[in-house]
Amino acid sequence: MTLKNRNEDGLKDIDLGLREAFRLRKTLMADFSHAVGDPRLTSSHYRALLHLRDQGPECMKVICRQIGLEAGSFTPVADRLIEEGFAERSGDPADRRRVLLRLTNRGREKAEEVRSLVRRHIGKKLSVLDSNLFDELITAMHTIRRVNTILQESDDE
Repeated sequence: MTLKNRNEDGLKDIDLGLREAFRLRKTLMADFSHAVGDPRLTSSHYRALLHLRDQGPECMKVICRQIGLEAGSFTPVADRLIEEGFAERSGDPADRRRVLLRLTNRGREKAEEVRSLVRRHIGKKLSVLDSNLFDELITAMHTIRRVNTILQESDDE
């Protein structure tokens, strides 16, 4: 097999893997909103809360891109988080033209609760895997995180 064919096959595998990773996320989180039992919040709200918990205050455009929403569809998500007292808008001290979304104390508490519920929910879903397959999945997730970090750092340069 030539290097060109190997690279083409590898890119096909990566493309397929990305689609499968997306499907895995949907499979694992399909009924998560019901597990939380808060009908006012959707999976988009949970993703935004967890993103803000992990990344800190950020402009809505960045949050929207990072959690996989289209630009116009994030405003209602942000508005609901603000209405519920989980987030607030604030100016960016580094650039007064930008508006940041940040968690309130109540939002941090909710994000911690959601993080715990997500882990428990995923644990239940993955409990059908044998230990070898579970370990393979963990290794794959570590690899994906390393690759993502490298790609994000190269985008920042």
